[in-house]
Amino acid sequence: MLFFFSIECGACGPGTRMLAEVQRSSPAAVNYVAVDIAPYETADEIKEFLAGNGASSLAFASDTDTRLITAYGINQVSTAVVLDAAGTEVFRAVEPDAAELRTALAAAGAD
Repeated sequence: MLFFFSIECGACGPGTRMLAEVQRSSPAAVNYVAVDIAPYETADEIKEFLAGNGASSLAFASDTDTRLITAYGINQVSTAVVLDAAGTEVFRAVEPDAAELRTALAAAGAD
């Protein structure tokens, strides 16, 4: 599961909190990655943001060269993308709720 965010995004704090909640209650086989799309935000700032939102357990990546947002066609922050084990996209939503993500994870075969 990928979650595209920026520290400056107002909705991204609640989104990362919700993602961390889903991570805590979901199968361990799921990989969660928070992808920061702002090239000027440092790793320390990202770690502080995640920790401040109860999401320090999330792995993160910084998309400094826009490779990931281009590959996944991301045009809005707070977008979640769920991939199945083969890497096929099975779900995409902006600001999804926890129930939507759990349903998407089940559809991806993570149960």
